[in-house]
Amino acid sequence: VVIDESGSMRWQDRAVYARAAAIILYDFCHSLHIPIAIYGQSTDRNFANQGVEIYSYAEFDSIDLNDKYRLMDIHPRSNSRDSVPVRFVAERLLKRPESEKILIVFSDGQPEAFGYSGKPAYDDLSMTAREYIRKKIHIIAAAIGDDKPAIENIYGDAFMNISNLKDIPKLLTDRIKKFLPVR
Repeated sequence: VVIDESGSMRWQDRAVYARAAAIILYDFCHSLHIPIAIYGQSTDRNFANQGVEIYSYAEFDSIDLNDKYRLMDIHPRSNSRDSVPVRFVAERLLKRPESEKILIVFSDGQPEAFGYSGKPAYDDLSMTAREYIRKKIHIIAAAIGDDKPAIENIYGDAFMNISNLKDIPKLLTDRIKKFLPVR
């Protein structure tokens, strides 16, 4: 899971919805013994630098079992260079032994950082998503907020609208079930 922690996630409690969705997904996966890793992403607060920062909240092989508590630290920070953390997590997934790999992105659809915005940022993110879909990673792009059309344009069929928090458990579980092997 990759969670957008950019400043735009402050608006309309988007970060609250993303955090709630991450907690629901974490509990769902653990109850079914599905390995899960959850990362947040933003950029360095130093405007001139704008390096990507990736925050590890839950790892596939948790050592201390405190992942649930770390998830509570998900909050808006600075800007976002979305394709870098998507690529980082996708590369980690490619190294995993599981046959089915799912990358879930919670975002408001506003990739924005110094020198990274508008159509070039959207194109970069779309190209990155297509690259990993070709490598057999299932992507679910969960839209939070009013920028659903932007996320749908970036991710195409991988788009999922989770604007209504009450719908998150059913929507996520239904989508994930499609990719799980029949037992």
